Amino acid sequence: MADPMLPAGLDLRFEVIDLIHRIGAHRTEERIVRADEQVGSPVMGVAAGDPIDVRAQLESVEEGIFITGSADATLTGECSRCLDPITEDVSAPIGEMFTYPDKLEKGIDPEEDDIPLLTGDTIDLGQQVHDALAVAAPFTPLCREDCLGLCDQCGFRMEDDPDHEHVIIDPRLSSLAALLQDSDGAAGDAKGDSAQ
Repeated sequence: MADPMLPAGLDLRFEVIDLIHRIGAHRTEERIVRADEQVGSPVMGVAAGDPIDVRAQLESVEEGIFITGSADATLTGECSRCLDPITEDVSAPIGEMFTYPDKLEKGIDPEEDDIPLLTGDTIDLGQQVHDALAVAAPFTPLCREDCLGLCDQCGFRMEDDPDHEHVIIDPRLSSLAALLQDSDGAAGDAKGDSAQ
């Protein structure tokens, strides 16, 4: 059973016992992980099973362990206009301080203020990577800037026929349109009668 504290099954726990309270000590970590579920934004994210390449610099500072780095991955989703599948390679920056509990300022609630605490000898970057990829994902992904999208009347893919259109009649004028159609039909019948 997956650890519920790991977002989408990202196992990004690092031992930091060698860095705790050793100001200036640092090291670099690199890990490729595969998520159990989509990671990132619901609109565009890393598909389950796809790799996420995480590089992190861990540095011991007075307040805790400071992390910088990046998460490189391929995001998949669909164009917000035409719904075609799209992919985008991103390098999402990571920056986080894992604070020692005794270094918190008085009156600060770490849960309310979203401050990760270093309470043991490991840190877990799963949430930070998930959030970084969500921020890196486009809010309204497009297959290209000038995508024509879908017809708002019938859902037709406009790329297949840019001239596709519907004649829309204001509902307030629909009775007038019906009269015009009737008169056109009557005029056509009259012409047909006169031709005989």
